[in-house]
Amino acid sequence: MKKTPKYAQIEAELIAQIESGKLAPGAELPSESDLIECYDVSRVTVRRAIDELYHQGYVEKMQGKRACVKEKVKLQELTSVSSYTEEIIRQGMTPSRELLSSGLRVCTKEEAEQLGLKKADPVFFMERIYFADGSPLCFTSTVLPYQLFREIETYDFEQNSLYQILEERYHIQITTTSLKLKAVSAYGNISKSLNVEEDTPLLYSDGITYGIQKDQEVPIELFQNYYLTSRFEYSLIQRR
Repeated sequence: MKKTPKYAQIEAELIAQIESGKLAPGAELPSESDLIECYDVSRVTVRRAIDELYHQGYVEKMQGKRACVKEKVKLQELTSVSSYTEEIIRQGMTPSRELLSSGLRVCTKEEAEQLGLKKADPVFFMERIYFADGSPLCFTSTVLPYQLFREIETYDFEQNSLYQILEERYHIQITTTSLKLKAVSAYGNISKSLNVEEDTPLLYSDGITYGIQKDQEVPIELFQNYYLTSRFEYSLIQRR
């Protein structure tokens, strides 16, 4: 009879504890030292078992912490355009934000083409981290045509929803979002901002949001998002 590798035994017993609820979502796995002592194996064997759990989607790795049991993924249905704040609330969690950078600058050639601007027109840009129940969820960067949103840099976007400001203060009716999705790996500033290890799987999206301004639909936002797939999943194109 073929002998079961030690790492597979550790993996199977940890999976049993996760599926039974003994190790609940968000709970840390036993330390490497504890697993080494319990199973009388090497550190390499323990790490192989944890890597197998990670690749099967049972655990997630956080910088400076033990591997944790993966939280149940919530599906974000993109049947309507919703702000991150609205979506987090809809999923029964408390939203918060951290503003990493913001300001005004001259548009790039690509931004001018996508937003219908002229060369050297100003744009407002910002980068933020969204949190759900205090845990990082999404790194997002956005660019807006400043000619439509004068003085938007005066708003506090750690305290305010961008889409709420656009609708209530600038009377823009947000209509559609066209976006592209792909799987990427966390790297550099993205992994640091989301507090995950490099190469952690992320869902990347970029696209354009449109809105009604003076009875005409115009592009109002370019965005790039990096979502933690351990918290949410995306599907379809948004429409309000």
